[in-house]
Amino acid sequence: MTVKAWKLEKSAKCYNCGDATIHDITVDEYTMEIRCRDCGFARYYTFHMVNLPKK
Repeated sequence: MTVKAWKLEKSAKCYNCGDATIHDITVDEYTMEIRCRDCGFARYYTFHMVNLPKK
C-alpha cells in the first residue's frame, strides 16, 4: 500500500538563518523533511513504524 506524502507549511524561526519565515514540511511513510523557504536550509528525520501484535 502506497502512502501519500503530507505537504505542510509552518511559520517558525529558522535554525540556520534566524529569520521567522515559512517552512515547508514533507512527511511520508519513513521520512520527514523541514526546509526553510528563505535560506533553503533543511533538516531530515527518519523513522520506522512497527505494528505491534495485539495481546
